Amino acid sequence: MTLVNWELLPGETVEEFVAEMLLLKHPHGNRITPARGDRGVDIRVANPDGYDIYQVKRFCRPLTSRQVAQVEESWQRFVDETLPVLPVRSWTLVMPWDPTNTRLEWLERLTAGSGLRIGWMGRAQLNGMAAHFPALVSARFGDGGQELKRLLTQAFQIGRDMPNLAGTPAEDLLAAAVERYEGLASALTNVDPFYRYEFEVREGQVNEQLWDADVHRDELTAFVRYPQLNDRHYLVMRLVARAVESFNLRPITGTLELQFPNDSVEQQAVQEFLRYGAPFADIDGIITHTSGPPGLPGQPGPGRLSFMVTAGTPTDRPDLEIRLIGPDDTVLHTLDLVHVRASRGVDGPGFWLEGQDPSGLLRLRFFLNAADRDTLRPEVDLGRLPGKTPAEALPAMRLLADFVPGTTLVLAVRQGRAYTPRWPAQDASLAAHARRELKILEAMQVIQAHSYQRIVIPKPSRTSGQELAQIVLVARLLQGQVEATWRFADCPVSAGIGPPSAEEFPVAMFEELHAYLGGRQIPLGMYRCVTYLAARIADSADAAAAQENGSIRLLPGSTDRAVITAVAAEEAIAALAAQTETPPDS
Repeated sequence: MTLVNWELLPGETVEEFVAEMLLLKHPHGNRITPARGDRGVDIRVANPDGYDIYQVKRFCRPLTSRQVAQVEESWQRFVDETLPVLPVRSWTLVMPWDPTNTRLEWLERLTAGSGLRIGWMGRAQLNGMAAHFPALVSARFGDGGQELKRLLTQAFQIGRDMPNLAGTPAEDLLAAAVERYEGLASALTNVDPFYRYEFEVREGQVNEQLWDADVHRDELTAFVRYPQLNDRHYLVMRLVARAVESFNLRPITGTLELQFPNDSVEQQAVQEFLRYGAPFADIDGIITHTSGPPGLPGQPGPGRLSFMVTAGTPTDRPDLEIRLIGPDDTVLHTLDLVHVRASRGVDGPGFWLEGQDPSGLLRLRFFLNAADRDTLRPEVDLGRLPGKTPAEALPAMRLLADFVPGTTLVLAVRQGRAYTPRWPAQDASLAAHARRELKILEAMQVIQAHSYQRIVIPKPSRTSGQELAQIVLVARLLQGQVEATWRFADCPVSAGIGPPSAEEFPVAMFEELHAYLGGRQIPLGMYRCVTYLAARIADSADAAAAQENGSIRLLPGSTDRAVITAVAAEEAIAALAAQTETPPDS
């Protein structure tokens, strides 16, 4: 078992080392910055049924009365400031000293009535934990840092030493590189307590690959680098944090200069990064220095620089939603905000937050808490509609359609309090455009309710305006009757039915009802029934001479009104059978 000389360590080192072990043991835990405002919490770990709280102390010997008072003060702050606002399931006192029975009884009296699981993590447990993190012990108290630098230097030397022999099969070069890098990745991961290393050798040129896909592949990705190994291969080197707090415990730092014209879009992007932490992309700059764990060797030089916020980075932020508030303060619509990313300003108190509705149709960017006015920038991406179901897109489209002057938009905790101020609608153009799209989407949703075939929104190139108009008409029929006027109709002649004796009569005609969308026929199991309220025969002689399976031309009688309805297939078939058995004028 790895032992740590606790008594020989400065108190601050003890607390930092213990916190690092706890955070590596609980990768999604968070360390609260030590301050009077820490609410009696050093480490907090979220669980589905509540938080586990750890209070870390540096005490290595039997507690003095002053140290006892410090623990009691921390507990009281926790009770007063954390318990009322956070669902907690356990509280653990952590220090490199094993308690006596007397001290355990004292802790029981101190925490009695809290309803929490209370624990004491002492020296024996901390020594056991240290045995599971030898790389951390070596990095803190041995030569682990130097070994890490040596292995990283070796990693990049391998790239420079890779053969590039003419006639050598590419697969042989690839196999050799993969074998060497796999061993090196394992060695690096074993000596770096805060990051794990992944190496992948790919064929091709660095400038031909979609580099941002590697950044967003893992929410704990810390760094990605792409050295070109030779004219046929390049290396993807990824560093993935072992814990959320790795970014703070061992940050990767750098110095750079950005270059952009005054009053340019690029200048605005950089200012928003400095003020709010908003990411920017493809701005000319020069990297002058890189430093900090994991000790990546710097290669200063010019390039195009992008600063990003990794999607899905775990935080203590609650689930959020967007609400549209009406003029009378009623909530008209709510949308969950997903894929949330957030960042803070580099040189100010500003805060940047971005998210989208579940369909991806509506993206919202918030610029908050700076000296100037808070700003909301909504973006609508209709290019995301094709391939989605109407139900997926409708919530966002309904909100946009109602976002008119007089209404306001607010970001809020899901089913809770407001997170930001309200933003009023500036004009109705966005809402007008959304209403046009909404009409089509709602018609598709009505049709989906009557069909077992999955309906998805087609690409505009595969859908004509006439087809969309028919979709709207079919949806209207499925929701109720439609009235229309008519000029003439050809009525089929059935066996055993002659011309009606009445001069004017009602007549109903049936045809199978289908919807067509994106070149596909969508069966509905319904019939279209057109009832002409007053019809007359255009030519009685033609009617008398009409043969079976022929038709009789009809014209409007005293009214040209017709009622169109959608009826179930069983009802339509029964009506057709009745018409065959009984003459229309009986």
